[in-house]
This record gives sequence, C-alpha cells and structure tokens, in this order.
Amino acid sequence: MTEVALRTADYERVFTVLERCEDVRTVSEFRTRIVAAMTEAFPVRVATCFVGDTYERQFDDPDATVEGSGSWEGIRTVYQKIWSHHDVFATPEARRRLESTRVASLTDLRELPAESEAYVRDYLHAQRMHSVNAIHLDLPDGARALVGLYDADESALGPRDYAALRLLARQLSVLTRGLDTSEHREVLADLTGRQRQVARLVADGLSNAAIARQLTLTQDTVKKYVSRILAATGCGSRTRLAIEVQRQAFGPPAT
Repeated sequence: MTEVALRTADYERVFTVLERCEDVRTVSEFRTRIVAAMTEAFPVRVATCFVGDTYERQFDDPDATVEGSGSWEGIRTVYQKIWSHHDVFATPEARRRLESTRVASLTDLRELPAESEAYVRDYLHAQRMHSVNAIHLDLPDGARALVGLYDADESALGPRDYAALRLLARQLSVLTRGLDTSEHREVLADLTGRQRQVARLVADGLSNAAIARQLTLTQDTVKKYVSRILAATGCGSRTRLAIEVQRQAFGPPAT
C-alpha cells in the first residue's frame, strides 16, 4: 500500500481511538474497548479482536470480541470448528505483511491456499464481509492481538484509511505492550448497583427479555446495560461475564 498524506480528519480518527483506549489496564478491557472504538472511528460494519500467546494461537481465541455482528455467537462455533486455521490472516504472506507494516488487507494477498480461498468464499462472503482487513498489535510476554475490520462494501476503506490504521497500530502497540494480562479481577467492583444486579442475572443464565420482566425494564434498556457492563468489565461475552461473576461469588475452583 502506497503511503499517502493524512488530513486533519484522519488524525482526529486516530486520536479518537487512542482516547477510547488510553485508560484501559488489562488485555480483557482493551479487547472490548477497541472493537467499539474501531467501528465508531472507521467506516466498517464489524470489528473483531483476537488474542493469543503466539501468533498462531490468536485464531483459536475462545473469547474473541466482536462489535457490529448480532449473529456472532451463532457463527463463532462454525469459525472455530472449521475455519480458524484457514483464516486469511493466518497465512504466511499475511503474517509477513502484518509483522512488517502492522496492517493487511485481503486485497493485498495474492497467493492464498485453496483452504483460505474457501474461507473467503464460504465464510466471509457468506456473511457479507467483502472488505477484509486487520491490524497487528504486540502484547506483553510475546503475546499478540489481531484487530479485524470488515464491511459489506469491498471499497469501504481507502488509501487514507490504511495510512491512518498504520499510524494507529504503531501508537496502540505502545499502549498494548504495557497491559496487564491477568485474567482474574473483581469484575463487579466498578459497576453501579443496577449494573451489578443485571450482571448477576446474566450470570444466572437469564435472557434480556427475562431480565427486563424481572426488573420491570424494557429489553432495549437491558441490552444497553449489558453492553455497558461488558465494556466496563472487559468481558468479551455474556459467557465470560457469567464465569467471572460466579468466580467472584464463590471463589476460584479448588485444585
């Protein structure tokens, strides 16, 4: 990708994402915050964040966070069971590009293995994801994070978007290298009383509709509560939130 001159608006987008993430302390918090920030600042419908203690193990991440795809929980199993090791960004060419420039796009990749071509055709395009991009970030102790950006419009991101992403990735890696990798913390500590109430009901397995009935709220209000709770706690899914709430209530499992 040819370097282009950034404009004021491009720098503002970079600063917007950095400001959204500047106060995060843990990898869990970062992964939740970054996907929301990217869909806000860049013209893409879906953002993801995969984390692994090696480059290869990112694609097996059971707690990958996603913003903008309401069907993610349904397609997560398909990805992990069939496609994770055929992801286009797991290919050697993509890895070289990401580790060199921190940004890669599907349009940059010329020699895809047959399995990765099938992944693009039968998984990404089936989900109406035609603009397929990623940025590579460093985490403590050699761990890695891969932030994906997807949209139905193949030309959603242009040359200035990619230049802004390269600048953003360099700046974000300074932050992410210093994050706390600890998985266990008191997830309810910073929540309001009502948010704690909703979090505990989520941990009990209640749906948004059931929570709304129990607390005499609208489903839309409950949905907003859950989104804010996931962002505040750094939990990437309702399942992770439930695990952390149960751990806090009963302590770690006996060994």
